[in-house]
Amino acid sequence: MARAGRQRVALVLVALSCQRAAAEAPLFSEWLRTEAGPQWERVVGHRFTRELAAGRLRNETLRSYLVQDHRFLDDFSVLLASAIAAAPTLDDRVPGAQFLALVTSTENTYFSRALRALGMSAPAEAAVADAPITTRFKRLMRSAAHSGKLANMLAVLVVAEWSYETWGERAVAERAPALDWWHAEWIELHAGPYFSSVVAYLRGLLDRSGEKLGEADRLEARSLFLEAVDCEEAFFNHAYAEPLAEPPDAKSEL
Repeated sequence: MARAGRQRVALVLVALSCQRAAAEAPLFSEWLRTEAGPQWERVVGHRFTRELAAGRLRNETLRSYLVQDHRFLDDFSVLLASAIAAAPTLDDRVPGAQFLALVTSTENTYFSRALRALGMSAPAEAAVADAPITTRFKRLMRSAAHSGKLANMLAVLVVAEWSYETWGERAVAERAPALDWWHAEWIELHAGPYFSSVVAYLRGLLDRSGEKLGEADRLEARSLFLEAVDCEEAFFNHAYAEPLAEPPDAKSEL
């Protein structure tokens, strides 16, 4: 074979090798989850999620969790809206906009209904200070939103929704036969075909964004992803560390 022919063959083999390597490389979102290591499993298999599904979650623990979770709904909405604005096309924006409508309606009203049913009045809820982990998580969401980088925004959003989908689907499979509605509805908001489609949409955007990132930007998104995973674990832990007893003057609707 002539030298030129051998060179062409070599170039073809290199190209095929690169294609195989690209095909075998994990998706960006999968790589990020792998980077989270055992902490990811601690989040999606947290005691909180297991007790929620079994109907054994203490009211004071759930109150603490819901009050603090409701506090960063505004910051989450800013983050999601920022990602919608930064998405490359209308087709990429529509699913996010539809999900934002659900978050600011059905999910938002769930918090108020559940907390009133659990004996926490609106004034009592407002009187609770933000926990340090809540402040930290809110700061992370705002930082990602203000970065102007779609991959950074999606790194935080994907942790929030993918981790919840994972434990939500497990909770559906393991749930007790007769759960109180404030347990059941929180599970149902994070499981099922629609929520799975939201997670697939966010992961898909993140995977596509990751393909275009240089090494520095990949590491920046990784840092935010890992910080979000750490926040999720700390947030669950806080509900047990600082449970909220029913206020003395509360009139429970249980």
